[in-house]
Amino acid sequence: MKQAWLKILIAAGAAGALTAVADWRLAPLVFGVVALTFSPLARRKRLWFVGDVESEYSIIARRREEALRALKDLEDDKLAGKLPADDFERLRPAYLQTARELTAQLDVIQEKRTAARRRIEEDLARSKAQQ
Repeated sequence: MKQAWLKILIAAGAAGALTAVADWRLAPLVFGVVALTFSPLARRKRLWFVGDVESEYSIIARRREEALRALKDLEDDKLAGKLPADDFERLRPAYLQTARELTAQLDVIQEKRTAARRRIEEDLARSKAQQ
């Protein structure tokens, strides 16, 4: 990051020096404009998500909630008498299995997230220790 700032300042100084050849009063203005224009290049890069990007976790979580809601609706229909008991017994295991599978997938993703967080924290601790 220090090298990026150094390059920006050298470029701004060069632009200011070239401008000073033409008119010395414009040199500070050109130096400032060039430094401000290229200063974002020296900042740390961040990942940003643009648009309606859904993570794998949110997609699976939503599907799991839908499966649990369908299971609840199935039970409500049976209690209300809208669904015969044999249909309930036939449909319920499929909804339960889907909810179990999605919960297991969420657990795997959560373990990966935890491991990634741990690695990031270790890397940060190492970089702070080196400074």
